[in-house]
Amino acid sequence: MWWKSLSRPTYKNFSKSTGDHNWKLYLGLAGLTATTLGLGLFYYGTRVETKRFRLEQLRVRTGTIGGAAGAKQGLKILHISDLHLSGNDDEKVQFIRQITDEDYDLVILTGDVFEFLDGLKYGPSLLSRKPRLGAYAVFGNHDYYDYSIFNKTFGRLNRKYRHPAKRNNVEPHRISLEAGGFKVLVNESVSISEENIFIVGIDYFGIAESELQKLMAEAPDDALKLALFHVPKYLDTFSKAGFHAAFGGHTHGGQIRVPGLGALITDSELSRKNASGMIDVGGTKIHVSRGLGADPRSNIRLFCPPAATVIELIHGPAAAANTSISTTI
Repeated sequence: MWWKSLSRPTYKNFSKSTGDHNWKLYLGLAGLTATTLGLGLFYYGTRVETKRFRLEQLRVRTGTIGGAAGAKQGLKILHISDLHLSGNDDEKVQFIRQITDEDYDLVILTGDVFEFLDGLKYGPSLLSRKPRLGAYAVFGNHDYYDYSIFNKTFGRLNRKYRHPAKRNNVEPHRISLEAGGFKVLVNESVSISEENIFIVGIDYFGIAESELQKLMAEAPDDALKLALFHVPKYLDTFSKAGFHAAFGGHTHGGQIRVPGLGALITDSELSRKNASGMIDVGGTKIHVSRGLGADPRSNIRLFCPPAATVIELIHGPAAAANTSISTTI
């Protein structure tokens, strides 16, 4: 009868409606949680971690490559890189001045020093104290180019858009750094005869292997041979040339790291696990710095805080394992 159909409960429709409602509620909560987490990580990565400057310490022994061993010697080296200085970097420069107010044998700066011209004002005041054997620097790609978002994004998909067409005049960069006590090396060498140390600075654009061999021919056989560079590329060149140690940057340690996976990209020939730190390539100890800055257009670091490194380098006839200690200032 018709009145029986009116009194029959609609369990099926009610159940379906409730299930749809719950499913949408769960999706909404999941979306809200993901959005909140994403915004939180973005805030932390751009506002907090980029300012968590660290001073790390590392000890390394170098042996001999292609020559007789000289007297055993030890050096205290401060390695800084990838400062990406712009006009509002007082906090970063304060940290650099704090860590350079110590006794070092060498301070080395391996490129991407200035991001914008208003950052040049900091060059004369980066060093609080002159290192015993001097401070040396090389230029990186951000010194030579003013990158746009287009270059930074589409340039990774199509290499012809990777760099702007116009190249910067880096003479003001050199003047600024040398006013502060750095010696800028552009595919040239310096010999510290009193300590029997030979240093070669390789420019961002690289150097022909034949030219590098010419520079190395000027080094005494028993000298401690050090190289400064920016981009970790053709790293086996350093061991072939006879360097005991080399120092570079560029990777920012990946800049964004995923726990358990490591760096998402290294922008170099390095694997994700070697995005920063000390590696051995053919007997040459190579230190790749995480750097103290990031491109201001993508000013984010995640699980990869900015760092400078104090390297205690001991050079002698026998090489040993590296040990490292990380500290935060």
